Amino acid sequence: MKIVGVISSPHTDGNGAALVREALRGAREAGASVTEVFLRNYRIEYCSDCRVCIKSGRCVVDDDFQELRDLLCEADGIILSSPTYGGAVCARMKNLLDRLGQYAFLTSTFGGKYIMGITTAGSFGAKKVAGQLAAAVRDGMFRRAYVSGTLGICLRGQHVRTMPRVLLQARKLGSKMVADIRNGRRFPLQNLAGRFPKALFLRPLIKQGIIKNKEAMKGVYEELVRREILARAEG
Repeated sequence: MKIVGVISSPHTDGNGAALVREALRGAREAGASVTEVFLRNYRIEYCSDCRVCIKSGRCVVDDDFQELRDLLCEADGIILSSPTYGGAVCARMKNLLDRLGQYAFLTSTFGGKYIMGITTAGSFGAKKVAGQLAAAVRDGMFRRAYVSGTLGICLRGQHVRTMPRVLLQARKLGSKMVADIRNGRRFPLQNLAGRFPKALFLRPLIKQGIIKNKEAMKGVYEELVRREILARAEG
């Protein structure tokens, strides 16, 4: 079992980094193999909206994104963390989400994986942003990921190192993620209101469109066939 923790804070010893490391510690103690990703160490350029990934399945931008995407694809559980800037995730995390983008959504890249969102804020908004961060990779077109937990902490001038209960909470969430994966927990009520319209109306239309345009969308089409989400169309 592989758990990857992505730290988007600019500070190696910051609050978000401390919380992710505690969560990874809990996961490791529960028997998982864990990997820490300090996002600042990766060169991730902006998405150019060229949509080559839709046709080829690969991003043409020459940077470290593909390496990171492969690492996330191999993981069973992903912990995403960000400081709260202006009531939203930081630009470094937002850029990663943009690069994962439409290809990840259409191919349900994270379908079946377990997600956790961890955020910190100076005064307010951390819990809301933690939920938004987890939801950003939760919903694929054909398969969904499962949100194992979220943690949003308002610091009010403190460092989490002085908040032992918060550190313990993060560690417990890490061990909970491992238990959720091991037990195959499916969280049937998560985003129920959003899943029904997609299943009834949007998904059939998107499926038909991908098959009809399978040459122009070859990267998406071949990935869905490889993962047995779509059957290979004749002709």
